Amino acid sequence: MVYPAGEEAPGGGSCPSGREGGRAVTTVEGKRRALSVGYFVLGALAAAGVVMGVVRLVSGLGTTTNLSDAYPWGLWIVYDVFFIPFSAGAFMISAVTHIYDREEYHSIARPVVLAGFAGYVFVVLILLMDLGRWHKFYNILIPWYWNLHSFMFEVSMCITLYTGILIMEVAPAILERLNWQRLLRMIRPLTVVIAGAGIVLSSLHQSSLGSLFLLMPYKLHPLWWTPLLPLQFFTSAAFSGLAMAIFVAALSFRAFRRPLQIGLLTDIARIISIILGIYLVLKVGDLILAGEIGLIFSEGWLSLLFLEEIVIGVVVPLVLFSTRRVRESSTGLIWGASCVLAGLALNRLSVPLLALRAPTGVFYFPHWAELIVSIGAVAGGVLAFILAVRFLPVLPEHRLEASHAGVGGRE
Repeated sequence: MVYPAGEEAPGGGSCPSGREGGRAVTTVEGKRRALSVGYFVLGALAAAGVVMGVVRLVSGLGTTTNLSDAYPWGLWIVYDVFFIPFSAGAFMISAVTHIYDREEYHSIARPVVLAGFAGYVFVVLILLMDLGRWHKFYNILIPWYWNLHSFMFEVSMCITLYTGILIMEVAPAILERLNWQRLLRMIRPLTVVIAGAGIVLSSLHQSSLGSLFLLMPYKLHPLWWTPLLPLQFFTSAAFSGLAMAIFVAALSFRAFRRPLQIGLLTDIARIISIILGIYLVLKVGDLILAGEIGLIFSEGWLSLLFLEEIVIGVVVPLVLFSTRRVRESSTGLIWGASCVLAGLALNRLSVPLLALRAPTGVFYFPHWAELIVSIGAVAGGVLAFILAVRFLPVLPEHRLEASHAGVGGRE
């Protein structure tokens, strides 16, 4: 209800006068209503994903997916190899904050680590869906089942251990919320060790993902297969993880009206531009040295896919982040980070799926159950992140006024 100008509203304080008061109340109510609808939609999608996930675990892969001997990997593997480098920003920002003791990065470390944790939980859940004998998932923890010569073992072990590392990095925010000071004092001295372990595990993990595809020189298209795949995967994880840090920090601080020094994101963008340049040299230089540079223009839709990946995900953000005006604009930073993540998505869609040669006449499109599980998992991750930011001490406590709700710098 809007009260007349100067009249005291319930709870104390006078109501804004005239149209301004009515417009302010209407705007707040509209935002709350939109927020409630958003929560409901995300919750409904997540619930649908949980139900379909249970159906898949009970019914098996055959009835709930379109996977086959020709296409043993499908949509869920694409999601996994995308969200693993997407979450790499967690270990990079954590390393800068705790190991190099850059205090100014503490304000963005928690939301970025939280997003990385949400990404890895998503990966673990989707991997569980993709396992034929999912009820034997615990075998990775039993030493006599280990195959130390397997890239897949390294990937699985790194996922398991790094998820544990991220739990320990997220724990301080939860302990602060619960006011468990004694346990918090025990964990805080270990932050440098935890961050160091995260760097080692995540670095091994990113490169071992690329190593998986080294085994497919005659199956993966030459535009993507190279002996440098482990290095390319690690490099792409580095710049895409930092892009995720920009994306998450900028949107989180803007959405929850928290102050953020734009200079922090500007420095990260400058580092991304350097790594993007290195990655571009690795990609194009490798094709030149292998005598396969002509494939960029002679392979039909695969050439188009490769060019889209390079232009959208590397060249455009390289130009944007090399431009000072863009780096100092929150909107420009978000657009540049979005381009990086779009290019990463194209790369991770191509390598495990589109660029793999399949038997003639065989086609794969995800089963509707695969789509529901995937969409539900993403919705659940987004909802969990939003709720965690709202109810845990993840962002700085000080709020900006509504008229200064940007992240700082030029919009």
